[in-house]
Amino acid sequence: MKVIYILGLGHSGTTLLSRMLGTHSAIVAGGGSKNVPLFLRGEKDCACGATCLAECDFWQRVDEELRQRGTALDKLDFGYGKQSDPFLVRAYYESIGAAAGASAVVDTARRVSYLRSLEHVDGIELIPVHIFKDPRAQAASSKRKGATVFNGIWNYANRSRRVLDLDDKGHDITHIAYEDLCTRPQEQLQRVLDRVGLEVESAQYEAIGSRENHVLGGNRQLRGEAVKIRLDESWRQRLSKTEKTLVRLANRGIWTRNMRAAGHDKPTMSSDD
Repeated sequence: MKVIYILGLGHSGTTLLSRMLGTHSAIVAGGGSKNVPLFLRGEKDCACGATCLAECDFWQRVDEELRQRGTALDKLDFGYGKQSDPFLVRAYYESIGAAAGASAVVDTARRVSYLRSLEHVDGIELIPVHIFKDPRAQAASSKRKGATVFNGIWNYANRSRRVLDLDDKGHDITHIAYEDLCTRPQEQLQRVLDRVGLEVESAQYEAIGSRENHVLGGNRQLRGEAVKIRLDESWRQRLSKTEKTLVRLANRGIWTRNMRAAGHDKPTMSSDD
């Protein structure tokens, strides 16, 4: 089973990319696998509106597929900092794929440490994809959630370095700038799908949400049936002039590395205005 594993920070475009990929007829997006136990405990809901397993036909089908493989959804102890049984991990990906009739699964668990734990699971082909935003946009998200701009600066630099270190160690990661995904969606999606052996379908950028959606967790604003691709540049109004300058100076170096990894030879950061 092919697993498209999305790396990135929260509010960096991970849910949008997941929805776009999951609209393909041969791909299913289930959200972050770490959310499965939370869903069963009623702490996360499904994008279809279900708040428990009994309310969602899709996740019931996944559970049935797992039972045919000798386990069940409530046996999956996924989560950050946990070393999941390789058999259960493989059974989960195979079951969600079978329930959707898909040949590839999208997992938006996002963290590098979780990716590393999946590398030791036989029978799955990991396809890591890193999505990142302009650091000023990421800092604005931190500010909107009640954290400081300094938190945004630190998280952006730390997560980016950890992902880029994987490149240095020989991992094959596809890097995508959120801004490129919004302005050139077909091109960016094909970069991922080339690794899956599929061609982009127009619905992935023209009719996002046209397929049944059963993502667990993720950005609630991107759960609807009529998701529009819209470049969010609200950071220009949300951050003060001083904050913009601070973030640009602090994160420009790591942003440049991200952009080069995404295929930009001579990236130039846009103005603060």
